[in-house]
Order: sequence, then structure tokens, then C-alpha cells
Amino acid sequence: MTATNRANAGNAVPVGYPILVIDDHELFSTTLRMALRAQGFDAHQLPITSIDHLRDRIAQFRPGLAVLDLDLGQDQDGRWMNGAELVEALCARGWQVLVVSGSVDTPGVAAAIAAGAVGSVPKSTSFDGLLDIVLAAAAGEPVMTEVEQQDWVTRHRGYLAQERELARRLGRLSAREREVLDLLAEGLRAAEIAEHFMVSITTVRTQIRNMHTKLEVQSQLGAVALVRQARQW
Repeated sequence: MTATNRANAGNAVPVGYPILVIDDHELFSTTLRMALRAQGFDAHQLPITSIDHLRDRIAQFRPGLAVLDLDLGQDQDGRWMNGAELVEALCARGWQVLVVSGSVDTPGVAAAIAAGAVGSVPKSTSFDGLLDIVLAAAAGEPVMTEVEQQDWVTRHRGYLAQERELARRLGRLSAREREVLDLLAEGLRAAEIAEHFMVSITTVRTQIRNMHTKLEVQSQLGAVALVRQARQW
């Protein structure tokens, strides 16, 4: 069923049903808001400044459907804002949450659905297809099966276990070893790191060998892969 046909169907949601578009991409947010208003929805887009500010703004609306991006960019202090952090609070206030994301963030989608989101749709979907899914969610129609929902919850549990294991390994490192690892992840070589800390290259190489043991990896590439993985959680 197309978006137009769905809006005209007998089970369409009431005119004025509230929809919030929470996305830091201005063009996408504006286009979706205008399309939803054309369908008779009370659609709004929120300015993205911080997670706390978003929570305050959301509290000013009566519950409906939130179309939520996972990657909300950086706040004024340079911290990355994760839309998944809003899902539980939205659901507690009676909102339905549909995740719409431009990135392939499987752990983020899993966390959002485990927290109560009704489903997820990539921005790579055609706009008409995306709008149709938004309208389906607004009408209370399922946008994923129970099996799919349970699969996401199971994935989330697996990701949490991986995160705990990763934190355990990284927690073994000394403060200096973690600094060395971060510099390696940024692409610096051992000689450059030695110059940065004004120590001998032998000292840095010893620190790198110690990291391999503590992180339970066989190579520098393996150590770097772990810290990069940690930055994605």
C-alpha cells in the first residue's frame, strides 16, 4: 500500500496525530516533516543541541510517534549524541519509536529495539518507502515480526556481553599503555610515540608487548582493532 493510499484508508490515524522527527540532518527532517504535515499529522522537527535538551523538549508534546536517528552528531561540548539513549525515556512517556538511521549501526539498532523501539528503517530506503513505514508505525501496524524483534533483543544481549569482555581486557592496561594504544589507533608508529612521550623506542616497544599480553591479542593490529571497537560502543 502506498503512503497516499494508506493515509486515505479507513484505519488511518486521526488527523493531528503527533509525530516528532529527531534527526540532525536538516534537509531530511524538513522534507519528512512537510510530507507528514501534508498527510494531516501534527509533525515537528526538534533542534539537536544535547540529549538533555531533547528530553526537555519531548516532554512538551503529547505522545505519538518519534522518528529517531541514532547518530545525532556532536553536542556543544563535542560529545557524540546517541539517539538510542532517548528510546527508553520516550517509551516511558508513551511514545512509539521508529529508528531511522543513515549508518549501519547494528549494535545501536539492537539497543534501541531492546529498549522498546517498534522497528528500524535505513535512510537508504526510498523516501516513499520510508514514508509508508512511518505511516504504518503511526497507525499502530507492526513494522517487524515478533521473531525479528526477539532476534534483535538476542543480538543486544550478545553485544552487551562483548562490551563487558572488551572493557575487561582494556581495563588491564595502565594509563600510559592506554595512551600508547590510542596513539597507535590514530596511526602513529612506535618511533613517533617515543618522541611524543620523550622516552626510548625500547620503552614503547615493551609497552606494546605488554599490551598484547593483557589484551590477549597476537599483534599490534589486533590491539588497535580492540580499541577501535570500543569507540563504537
